[in-house]
Amino acid sequence: MRVLHIEDNPADLDLTRRWLEQTAPDIQLEQVPTRAAAVERLSNGSYWDLALIDLRLPDGSGMDLLAWIRERKQDIAVVMITGSGDQDAAITALRTGADDYLVKGVTTLDRLPTTLRDARQRFDAAHASRSGPIRVLYAEHSSIDTDLTLRHLARFAPHIRLTQVANAEEALARLPLDPDTEPDFDALLLDYHPPGLDALDTLKILRAERHLDIPVVLVTGQGSEDVAARAIHLGANDYLSKHPGYLHKLPATLEKVLNEVRLVRERANLRAAAHRLDMALAASPIVLYTRQLNRPGMPLTWVSDNVQRFGYEAEQLLDQDWWATHLHPDDRDSAHAALETLLETGSLALDYRLLDSQGRIRWIHDELRLPDPGERQSGEATGAWSDVTESKQTELLRNTRLTVLNALIEDQPLIDILDVIATQLEQLYRDTRVSIRVLEDGLLSLSQGDGTEHTRFAVEPDHDDSALVELDTSDGAAGYPSGAPVPGWSIPFQDAHGTSIGNFSVRYAEPRAPAPSECNLILEFGCLARLAVTRITAESKLRQAATVFESTREGVIITDLDSHIIAVNPAYTDITGYTAEEVRGQTPRILRSGRQDDAFYQTLWANITSGGHWQGEVWNRRKSGEIYPQLLSISAVYDPQGTPTHYVGVMTDISQIKRSEERLEHLVHFDPLTNLPNRRLVLSRLHHAIEQTERSRRRVAVLFLDLDRFKNVNDSLGHPVGDELLQALTQRLRERLREEDTLGRLGGDEFLVLLENLERTEDAGRVARALLQLLQEPFELPSGPVLYIGASIGISIFPDDGNSVTELVKHADVAMYQAKEQGRNTYRFYTSTLTIAANERLELDARLRRALINEEFILHYQPQFDSLTGMLIGCEALVRWHSPEHGLIAPDRFIPLAEETGLIVQLGDWVLQTACAQHKLWLDNGLPDIMIAVNLSARQLQQQDFAERVAAILDATGLPAERLTLELTESMIMLPGEQAIELLRELKALGLKLSIDDFGTGYSSLAYLKRLPIDELKIDQGFVRDIPQDRNDMEIAATIIAMARNLNLKVIAEGVETDQQMEFLTLQGCHGYQGYLLGHPLTPEAFIEQLLHAPNRLRPGIARL
Repeated sequence: MRVLHIEDNPADLDLTRRWLEQTAPDIQLEQVPTRAAAVERLSNGSYWDLALIDLRLPDGSGMDLLAWIRERKQDIAVVMITGSGDQDAAITALRTGADDYLVKGVTTLDRLPTTLRDARQRFDAAHASRSGPIRVLYAEHSSIDTDLTLRHLARFAPHIRLTQVANAEEALARLPLDPDTEPDFDALLLDYHPPGLDALDTLKILRAERHLDIPVVLVTGQGSEDVAARAIHLGANDYLSKHPGYLHKLPATLEKVLNEVRLVRERANLRAAAHRLDMALAASPIVLYTRQLNRPGMPLTWVSDNVQRFGYEAEQLLDQDWWATHLHPDDRDSAHAALETLLETGSLALDYRLLDSQGRIRWIHDELRLPDPGERQSGEATGAWSDVTESKQTELLRNTRLTVLNALIEDQPLIDILDVIATQLEQLYRDTRVSIRVLEDGLLSLSQGDGTEHTRFAVEPDHDDSALVELDTSDGAAGYPSGAPVPGWSIPFQDAHGTSIGNFSVRYAEPRAPAPSECNLILEFGCLARLAVTRITAESKLRQAATVFESTREGVIITDLDSHIIAVNPAYTDITGYTAEEVRGQTPRILRSGRQDDAFYQTLWANITSGGHWQGEVWNRRKSGEIYPQLLSISAVYDPQGTPTHYVGVMTDISQIKRSEERLEHLVHFDPLTNLPNRRLVLSRLHHAIEQTERSRRRVAVLFLDLDRFKNVNDSLGHPVGDELLQALTQRLRERLREEDTLGRLGGDEFLVLLENLERTEDAGRVARALLQLLQEPFELPSGPVLYIGASIGISIFPDDGNSVTELVKHADVAMYQAKEQGRNTYRFYTSTLTIAANERLELDARLRRALINEEFILHYQPQFDSLTGMLIGCEALVRWHSPEHGLIAPDRFIPLAEETGLIVQLGDWVLQTACAQHKLWLDNGLPDIMIAVNLSARQLQQQDFAERVAAILDATGLPAERLTLELTESMIMLPGEQAIELLRELKALGLKLSIDDFGTGYSSLAYLKRLPIDELKIDQGFVRDIPQDRNDMEIAATIIAMARNLNLKVIAEGVETDQQMEFLTLQGCHGYQGYLLGHPLTPEAFIEQLLHAPNRLRPGIARL
């Protein structure tokens, strides 16, 4: 151990050196006589284990050297040497950071080697407790558990270092045999069932035989409450079960038990240190104590015996309420409030008054500290009382005026300064209470000293008298609220203009008039309050103005009357590029862009001269040469006499606003996705083209282009892919058209092409064919998909097919629908017969809406049978339209129209409501408990409250949810992101079944299906129709059934019409059938008559397959 000894007594130096050479040769001693020499040695990079410092040095205090060492966080222990009468200094040294102390005496040299070594050990222990790795001995026989633990800790708690052994015997061999030997590990992590010696026997050896207090944490995979209790009883510090996630608890558990054991050890050390301090405390004027912050009243739990100097025995102070009842009443709230912050701050120093045993007031300086942040939860605080009654009175009388003036000079907040004024006066006279009220923005606010809640305010708004006013007798007192009547005195104070800005009030505990000396002091304090308020108010306004100047985003420029620049703010530099140094002394002409002439500036200055202000937009030039628009406001600044002294300009860069206006103008006329002219602009251009063509006698062609099956792309691949396709298509079409032609997007997948100056109608058809040929090539999109897309084009010609924009667009739209009906991916010219078809379509739409109102729809029910038992297992509800005028209308005529117009939502709700009500009626009449299936449309699923609507229908009809199956197509569930999955989960949560109808016709993948909460797949009848003639259909059907089996889903085949189809599907494992072979869709009455009363409709031979 290397020790630096700082001592100026040659005899002590020589005696200490010779003693250590004889009794402790391992301690290497270097000696210096002064603080300066010690600082030099400690600063030159040499390493020392310990500094042995005499309290009194010729060039300073040893305490200062101790503080110097601790402030620089040097890795060195410190032992202080004091005289026999310096017990207080020893206590102070320990609190400052010394690791131990020695009192010069006859036994000092005998204790010296041990004291030095112990001090270094305590220093190292304290340092290790705050930093460094945790060394853990890990006894675990499972290599898998060991590997998992090592990898987990390496990732999440690298400071925990494991040393692994296979069993408890090896662990015991690595640990000391007695408590006097320092172990190589901080903790033991022990498997509960290692091979050989088990964990409980290992604990007995550690605790009962070796008496080791090393923390032990047991880990087991088969633990129980009883096992944990036995382990804790035998000395285990904690217990972990190998449940999922237990490794995440391991670091915290190890650190917790280490902290707990460390706390126990430290408390033992504290008790030993307390015993050693008893002799010093006996002669010390400082009373030490501890208090419990977590208990009501925060009572004292221990007091040193020298509290007798206050006339009390230590036991008296341990009463639960002693401290609170002996506090001066005026100090109780503040003292309790201060103590409540101790758990957060860790240390506290405060002064308050206590009553001694004679009832006299003693001023106490109280210092409290929590020894370590880790121990704050215990709530145990250590404190020291010093009787500072005499010094307090002297200090307060001498420093009152200086304190207040210093507060003003140091620019402290007004509330703090007024609080100093109030509390200083109260501390001078114990029976005095002070309040100061300040008029802020027309409102009176109160800055309180202690106990001012009942002080009445006596300042009248126009009161100019600065003499003392007795509150109880003042005429102005009547209009103000008050508490209990108390005698007091008030001083109004005014600003430099004579306006009342506040009030200084004083009251006494007992009725009396102030003494002459008190009057002078009260007046002086009132003046100080006025000074503080006026000065702080003025400085606050200056700071606000400076803050606005520096932080505003508008550029500010200040010039003299000759327009020479005096100052600019940072925003001016940001806007113009010129720094303050570059423009100071220049004129604002350096910013002129040349876009405004001299007449403009003459008008500008004429307005400023006459009215003192001008505001408007100007174009200026930045330092970079860029010309930009700005909003400029110039005002004249006047002195109190009304003479102009300066000009202030405020400028705002409105470049972004101008760009935003341009972007807005663009958005009004162009489609944001494709940057094509939108509906408004393309129709405007068509109107202009018609006007031009009327004069030139040529033709204008309108091509209405609608993409074929574009909705499938959005539904299956998502809208982002659809957007990419629209952008790629736009680029391709642009390349084909002439520069004078217009390509616009009307919305969605609809485009309009305007061809001007055509000589022949056939030219429009040639362009349409060329556009369709362009679309035959695949589109390779940036996100990866390669897509094919077709289009249908309708053509109308001006003036042949219409004389207005509305007619031409309408007729082109009609022709486009004709192209779709005739096979898509083609074009058609408008003819009058197309209008007839469109009108028929409109008439069908109107009849469809009336049909919903007149309840012209009915439901038919097609049965479904089980493939193994032949029993009826369910039915599918199918909607039919029975028109009074036209009879039964096929679904393929009105369902697509209902989808297109949105009526499918209302119709779908009616179908679901009717089907559920019908099935509930069947169940109530005792008919078989079968399933009923209802088809959903894409429009229904897009309703945000669809799941709630289904739940409401089930609740209204009373049908059990488990008897309902909702059928959805593949394209309906291919919504973007998690939208489809979330919707299906909401429906599934109602308790109903979900089925994918027409399976195999969409784009869904096996991975996607696995994530869906579905119960059933229905094979599309298109794959059933040609079985057994088409082997491809047979393989597809077999694959769907096998995939459903892997996903644990039921399979029902639609469109079964022959015995051969049913036989093949049964052999493949299909669960059920539906088709004309087994039953046509029937009315409710026919369904009951033909099927529910004779449910087994499959032939026995087929049912057994």
